[in-house]
Amino acid sequence: MGSFSTVNPATGEVLKSYKHISFDKAEKVIADANDDFKVWRKTSFAERSDVLKKLADGLRKHKAEFAELMHLEMGKLVAEAKAEIDKCIMTCEYYAESGPSMLQNQKATPSTYPSAEVSFQPLGVIFSIMPWNFPLWQVIRFAAPAVMAGNVILLKHADLTAGAGELIGKIFSELGTTVQLLRNLHVDHEVAAQIIADSRVKGVTFTGSSSGGKAVALEAAKNLKKIVLELGGSDAYLVLADADIEKAAKVSTKARLVNAGQSCVAGKRFIVDEKVSAAYIKEFVKEMQAAEIAPLAHSRFQKQIIEQVEKLKSWGGKVVLGGTAPQGAGAFYPPTVVVFEKDHPEVHKMEVFGPVASVIVAKNTDHALEIANSSPFGLGGGIFTQDVKKGKDLVEKELNAGFVVVNDQVKSDPRIPFGGVKESGYGRELGPFGIMEFVNIKTVALGN
Repeated sequence: MGSFSTVNPATGEVLKSYKHISFDKAEKVIADANDDFKVWRKTSFAERSDVLKKLADGLRKHKAEFAELMHLEMGKLVAEAKAEIDKCIMTCEYYAESGPSMLQNQKATPSTYPSAEVSFQPLGVIFSIMPWNFPLWQVIRFAAPAVMAGNVILLKHADLTAGAGELIGKIFSELGTTVQLLRNLHVDHEVAAQIIADSRVKGVTFTGSSSGGKAVALEAAKNLKKIVLELGGSDAYLVLADADIEKAAKVSTKARLVNAGQSCVAGKRFIVDEKVSAAYIKEFVKEMQAAEIAPLAHSRFQKQIIEQVEKLKSWGGKVVLGGTAPQGAGAFYPPTVVVFEKDHPEVHKMEVFGPVASVIVAKNTDHALEIANSSPFGLGGGIFTQDVKKGKDLVEKELNAGFVVVNDQVKSDPRIPFGGVKESGYGRELGPFGIMEFVNIKTVALGN
């Protein structure tokens, strides 16, 4: 099988080498996971809750180690890495506390039966294919509710962050459970497809690009597997004529530069009413210029950003900040702002996974909404306006995305559902909806 290495994106230094395993070896892991599921599915909610609390403690114990590993493997700033771990701890504790009540049987009345209930039973072995950009969060936000529901997990982490996958596996192995709830697998795409097809695997969750999601969906469909897809995004933030420009610029900068811009749900398109466009662009450039960001996660992503900025320029975009990669070692790229005085349809089809913001000038609110919704993506987005009632009405009824906000940026939170529409995927993670994705919603009825 093929070999690969993790690399420090700031220096180019090789960190560690790995080998992908064959399906023969993966098949043994699937069998063991299936055996463990048969035991875990019969545990009480109280037992599962205790395990999630232990998982939270394990994350605290390994917090410094994990933050440094993220920094080395994909360049994330240590402060951002620690914040990511804290959110994961919060997620484990949230489902430990709230999961049992979410999964309690619900009375189904009235019905044709004297008594009917809805029961939520685990599906089994769930295969998770996770990306590199949030190496812990992407795993835990699926794993915590899945484990609480009684499932067990096979994890294929990104090769770029293979060390993170191993450390997650280690933390799960330290829980003291009689069964192993998560098994980490170094497999390539071909073996991953075979895992999806295996009859003992009952569901698949994938976070990544839209193209990757389509490939996973096709394989899952061939085998009638339940899947959840959290895919790419080109989130639009609309700056209306009555917006607080200073606040809009500050929030836009945070939305665009989270994780050095390497986030599906980062703000990427900023559509501004022409009446305030000059003031907004000036303030936005000032905020972006002052920001500190980490390197991109790999040199190939730097090359991709360079090519994408050239495309933006060819479509009529004017670079008003940044736009040139620095010389020397490291996969760095500066905060960049590209302004479109006239809209170009290709801008909305491309996901720029890095610190590059496209600002598009719109004639009015209706035009801004038309531009925002012209994208094939629909993950998140928002509107800046001082009329909060109008803003809520517009994001709720007019902005076509899965997570919309007024006067703030999209931020995932374990207590509320997260997911997209269109080419940004389907299904939901987090909140009470997320825990229901990998359960059998079973009707249990009693006759006379």
